[in-house]
Amino acid sequence: MNLYLVLLFRLVHVVAGILWSGAAVYYLFFVKPSVGAIGAAGPQFMHNLMARRKLPVFMLSTSLLTVLAGGLLYWSSSGGFNVAWITSGPGLGFTLGSLAALVAFLFGTFVIGPTAGQLGGLGAQIAASGHGPTPDQAAQMRALEQRLTFAERVDFIMLAVAMLTMATARYWTL
Repeated sequence: MNLYLVLLFRLVHVVAGILWSGAAVYYLFFVKPSVGAIGAAGPQFMHNLMARRKLPVFMLSTSLLTVLAGGLLYWSSSGGFNVAWITSGPGLGFTLGSLAALVAFLFGTFVIGPTAGQLGGLGAQIAASGHGPTPDQAAQMRALEQRLTFAERVDFIMLAVAMLTMATARYWTL
């Protein structure tokens, strides 16, 4: 692959990865606990963050750019998925990091996004009713929140594994 393309893909991969993982960490450790602590204003804040500020679009865009650029870099570095490179120290490091990033991407795309959307829809339905949630709605809300929290934690762990393995992979020896 052309050196300039490699540099471009590497720049896209690193910058998008920083934005993706940074936003995930900031959300999980700062935004989410703060939303829970502010009470009644929490749902309004989350609606603004998700619908008006388009956090889901940002997360999908940065994660997709990271994965696509990373996939092209992996293909280039491995010589077209050469098994000898993949089973080398650096190859294993980048392979583990890639797999962890793919798990994070899939959790974000197919679990976190849809679950957050369901939570938002249920919250809007409850707000439109003009009274608190029914017992069934409250149970649904708790189940969705538990699923979302689990998925966000898995996502964070996978992003951390991806960052640590990719940052150190070139130094791995067998």
